[in-house]
Amino acid sequence: MDPLRGLSPLIVTSPTTRSGTTLLQRLLCSARNTLVYGEEVGKDLETQLQIYTARKLVYTHSRSRFADNLGRFLQGDTNHWLVDLMPPLDDYLAALRQGAFAGLQECHRQAQAAGRTLWGFKYPGWPPHLLRMLSAELPATRVIYLHRRLADTARSAKAWHDYAEPQMLAFCEQWLANQRAMREWRDHPAVLMLSFESLVQDPGQSLAALRAFLPFDGIDAGLLRDRINNQTHGGGALHGHNHYIAPAALTAQEQAWVDAAQAAADA
Repeated sequence: MDPLRGLSPLIVTSPTTRSGTTLLQRLLCSARNTLVYGEEVGKDLETQLQIYTARKLVYTHSRSRFADNLGRFLQGDTNHWLVDLMPPLDDYLAALRQGAFAGLQECHRQAQAAGRTLWGFKYPGWPPHLLRMLSAELPATRVIYLHRRLADTARSAKAWHDYAEPQMLAFCEQWLANQRAMREWRDHPAVLMLSFESLVQDPGQSLAALRAFLPFDGIDAGLLRDRINNQTHGGGALHGHNHYIAPAALTAQEQAWVDAAQAAADA
């Protein structure tokens, strides 16, 4: 039996950063049965999935050569090319796969120990192909995809990251590519598409959609009143302070890129 099949992570993601995933994370974590870890967990999983996928491709392509080398060695022939001597490939790949998800298994264990039966992580801008890969490996995966109007997202990103125009163009391109890629997931039962604007302007409807999607217990809607986009304590705050960072104005060129990408997404 596959020991990973029982994992059922919840992924909170969006087309880009500055889409409201931190607000949604705080909202979900207010539920008594939910724990949504932060972005470092997502980064670690992304790295491990990329390594596992790349090595699986290489090893599978050379399967017959590896098997031949191992067979000759086990028959006593050590006088040949041993640089590519590998253990039985299926078992070795299974071990690599287990290692790729070891961090996620620990997240599951810790969440269960805390009494949080719904658990996962938030990672804005997670590439849709990784979502497909994760869902293929862990079919019980659930995804909340939070999308926001690009103009507001771009202004927030510019203020947060101090983007120059070329970086803003790349930001718009990423937003559009991910929006398009997620269209095929629109009606998937394991995916909830949620509008940031609806979440903050009509929370009743959004909270009803969340509860219909998964059994979140006791979400505190009052958290929607607070805007937190910077560290609220400690010395690591961006821009040297702990206050809210207001959105920045876009240049005419940046606004043109934003309008074009939004129009393409709406088409």
